[in-house]
Amino acid sequence: MKEKATIEKVYPRKRNAAMPTLLKFQNGQLGAVSKEATQFTRLMQKRGKESNANIAMVTANDQIYHGAMDVGEAAALTDTYICVRNKITNKTRIIPIEQATLSNHIFNTLEQKPLPTLTVEHTKAVLMKQFGGRKAARFAANQENNKVNVEVLKNDLDNTVRETEFNNEGEEQTDKQHNFDILRPKFNKDAKKVEEIYDVHDIVSKDLLERLDEESKVVYSTSVDKLPIQSEYLCKCIKSIQDKTPTPEGFLHLKLIIYMDCLLNLLKSRARSIKSIELSGITEKAENDVRTRFSDPNSKPFSRTSHTSEKALCYFIVLALIISENFTVDLNVLAQELCVSKVKLVKFAHIVHAVRSAKTDFLTLRLPSKMTALPGAFSRKSKK
Repeated sequence: MKEKATIEKVYPRKRNAAMPTLLKFQNGQLGAVSKEATQFTRLMQKRGKESNANIAMVTANDQIYHGAMDVGEAAALTDTYICVRNKITNKTRIIPIEQATLSNHIFNTLEQKPLPTLTVEHTKAVLMKQFGGRKAARFAANQENNKVNVEVLKNDLDNTVRETEFNNEGEEQTDKQHNFDILRPKFNKDAKKVEEIYDVHDIVSKDLLERLDEESKVVYSTSVDKLPIQSEYLCKCIKSIQDKTPTPEGFLHLKLIIYMDCLLNLLKSRARSIKSIELSGITEKAENDVRTRFSDPNSKPFSRTSHTSEKALCYFIVLALIISENFTVDLNVLAQELCVSKVKLVKFAHIVHAVRSAKTDFLTLRLPSKMTALPGAFSRKSKK
């Protein structure tokens, strides 16, 4: 919003109370780690009878990071606050925070290793390059170029063996299935009813859905032409919910639509990094979750690759089926909204157990037990 923000509340700083903590990592940043595998803990380190220090500790998978909070002369003389703005109401809250710089626990446990000593042969080559004449430098360079790099040969042999294994038909089918499981949400392969195929909490976490209560109420009470949503399809879905009596299912669908808006903006973006692009004009809660879950785990943090687009496309199709009536959605509407061909859309719909109804342009969710095998032409190379 262009108008000035209004300060709604200023929270006082309490010296003996726990506060939100801003964490920085000393030697990089935390990669794509699931919320279940990450835990934050506040500790008290006793330094003496009258001197204690607050310690922040984060565990991510099998790694431990820790650091002292608010250390240094500047932290002792000043307080730090953050400003949180609601994009919809344009009201802000000023909240006191603590800060900590974390380092990996391994730096405290590794022994100091002695520097490797240079061999006599290597020492002579370096001296000849640095202080020898032209002939001596050329001789040293020729000797170095003619050496056989054992590590390179070993890597080439390993790659050759790996490529041979990939050509095995059985393993190729397993890798193909594994890739599809990475792209699509978790599903119940033994479902007897269409409603039992997907659990909405496997698509959007229960914690995030609970934190979107306020946003869903604001969306319900706001005219669609005033909402910061560009998608005509999503606006029609919101309007159909607004025209009905409010129900828990309706508010759940509004939360899913807020999440779908983030996915749609992600699919339409061409940025290589999704760290700083705006994915939602409604809330940062959903867009932060999308950044974490849909960045490529095999690339740099918050990288946007083909994995990002394909996974977001699969999740968007599933959510579109869930918020629709009878788990059916118009293929033409989705193709136009997602800016993809109907052929590609049908292929990715097949991955999430949705098929094109005979002689129609509608995608319908089908039980996994009744799905045919994926088309042979639609195969993806395994990423290693």
